[in-house]
Amino acid sequence: MRSKNKRIVRYKKPLNINIGMIILTLVFLYLGINCIIYLSRDKISIYEVTKGQSEEIAGIATTGIALRTENVTNAPASGYINYYIKEGTKVSVGNTLYTIDENGDFSERLENAAENDSMLTNENLSEIKTDISKFVSSYDSKKFDEVYDFKYNLDATLLENINLNTLSTINESITANGGAALSLNKADRSGIVEFYIDGYEGLTKDKITDDLFDEKAYNKNPIKSGSSVENGKPIYKTIDNEEWEIVIPLTKKQAEDYKDTTVVDISFPSEGIKTSAYFSIIDNNGSKYGVIGLRRYMIQFAGDRFINVKIDSDTREGLKVPKTAIAKKDYYEIPVDYIITGGDSNDEGFMKEEIVDNETKSVFVAASIVDRDDNVCYVETSDVLQKGDVIAKPNSTDRYQIDKTEKLSGVYNVNTGYTTFRYVKILSEKNGYYIVESGSKYGLQVYDQIVLNASLVKENQVIFK
Repeated sequence: MRSKNKRIVRYKKPLNINIGMIILTLVFLYLGINCIIYLSRDKISIYEVTKGQSEEIAGIATTGIALRTENVTNAPASGYINYYIKEGTKVSVGNTLYTIDENGDFSERLENAAENDSMLTNENLSEIKTDISKFVSSYDSKKFDEVYDFKYNLDATLLENINLNTLSTINESITANGGAALSLNKADRSGIVEFYIDGYEGLTKDKITDDLFDEKAYNKNPIKSGSSVENGKPIYKTIDNEEWEIVIPLTKKQAEDYKDTTVVDISFPSEGIKTSAYFSIIDNNGSKYGVIGLRRYMIQFAGDRFINVKIDSDTREGLKVPKTAIAKKDYYEIPVDYIITGGDSNDEGFMKEEIVDNETKSVFVAASIVDRDDNVCYVETSDVLQKGDVIAKPNSTDRYQIDKTEKLSGVYNVNTGYTTFRYVKILSEKNGYYIVESGSKYGLQVYDQIVLNASLVKENQVIFK
């Protein structure tokens, strides 16, 4: 028996792998992981664009204080100053701006040159007529002192135009004078030049107080051509960018009405200008002030500290878009003078310089221009135009290198199943929604579908509705 037991060999059970069970397990595991991911991630909700109307709030007509970046330049020497650039115009670094005559002889030479050649050009006369028309249309008999300001400005315009027209004669006078007692000075920075000082140059919105709005206490000190200046004293100032603010006083009710407002429609009665602007409210020691932020029309008001402005109360028709749907995107900022229409189509674009057969040639490229104003347009960034590209100005030798960008508001449209950024122009706001412009070529239409929360997606992302 023992011998037989030794011959017994234990049978090893083979390992049976059930492929079907493994696949089924993997499928359940996959579904479980996806369910967990789906339940834990933020949901991408879709919003259908509808028509909307801004809520009507009482308008505000008031006088505000203009705040700008103003750089004051002091006289390098004492003497008699003469300007060669018209006040309120843009200058570049290196432009001849003024002379200082230490003994006063050059002022006489300038007057003699003006008497011998005092003709005004048609452009000069047209500019003076425009200034007179503006003054007449905005004249207020209660502010008769403005007549004297206008008289000074008109005198200054005439003198400066005559100075410009007789510049060659002036240069001969410089040579005759020997150059010893006369200094010819150039602009030390670029910007809009103004020849007055009022003590508000360093004022910021956090330093605004109620007493600063008293126009009777305001003292504007103009600096006239031909007047005497002292070494180290202010002689002109330069405003070097287009961003500026107007601060207005608010009542308690106005502050309450506009507490959630970030964009307002404003108008300037004296200039006949209407535009949209950013808006915010500040509290300085218990007093409420509205701050209107602007990025254009600087040059029209560079000579004014107190500006009559009206916040319009008209309702605006447009499209209703949730604030959460708004995102920001960079667009190229290009001067409007460079826009051209394609030869065989009505497409707008630019003449881009390219190297063809070792030669630089200007080639038309169509571009998506989403918005524009009097000075600049905003262009979609794409492979057609890139930073560093050079474009040519039509019928001119001027060139512009694309570099500057501006962040504009938009939404993610998902009509096609993936996110496409669409620029929107905000008109006003209402209870968590913006009212945006409708009907624009690159904007939104009613019933378009957009992402409700823009922070959850990015451009060109596939969306499963």
